[in-house]
Amino acid sequence: MRKFLKRQMRYFFARPSVELARLWPSHFNLSVMRRLNQIQLGVEQIALILKTIKANSRCRLLIFGLGNDSPFWSTLNREGVTIFLEDNQQWFEKITKRSPHLTAFLMTYSTRRTDWKKLLDSPSSLQMALPRDVEKTKWDVILVDGPAGYGDDTPGRMKSIYAASRLAAKSADIFTHDCEREVEDAYCKYFLKNENMKVEIKHPEGWLRHYHMHDYTTLAPTTLGGEDGAWEGSGITLEPAKAVCDPMEVPR
Repeated sequence: MRKFLKRQMRYFFARPSVELARLWPSHFNLSVMRRLNQIQLGVEQIALILKTIKANSRCRLLIFGLGNDSPFWSTLNREGVTIFLEDNQQWFEKITKRSPHLTAFLMTYSTRRTDWKKLLDSPSSLQMALPRDVEKTKWDVILVDGPAGYGDDTPGRMKSIYAASRLAAKSADIFTHDCEREVEDAYCKYFLKNENMKVEIKHPEGWLRHYHMHDYTTLAPTTLGGEDGAWEGSGITLEPAKAVCDPMEVPR
């Protein structure tokens, strides 16, 4: 009976709690929203990312990974542009079906976590095919919370952390989740640099690091903005969700 009541509460109150937390992001409202939507990030971690997004007018927000928190980030950044990159097809279909308003792209990673040491010394192997509008844009805020990196048979976050360092705008903010893990820790130190780290927030479901990038460390692309049909004020042309292959897995 208790489980049934919890499911009913989540069904009726999860979505309203997102809007409430957006309008009045108090610790209590964020905590309720987190519980009802079953979000892994801790309240303090959510609050830090929220504050950073709100500090960027018409924020360009790029998130590696779709999750239960995705509707909140999209709702919070409704005046800006938010794009999600996800590699798990079942999870992609589940989240986008439940929240069809999200702009998300299905990705493919060719890596395995066990290769992280070898790839760290070969940045050219970390290049990945990205949607055109993602590749051409400098992003104000980037959250790396995917792909999966909890086991040796998972892709690991080597490519997404490298991509974040390359796609970041000047003075961008990059958040990386699960930095207590060896791979995330090593790649953040190598590509995002310790001198750029502002804070690390520990939580039982994953540590979050906040990096504020500087001009001399950012590997952002020099090409900025869209061409024909660009979204006014952002340089982004949004396209429907689609699958994108990793260069190493394109059929020959």
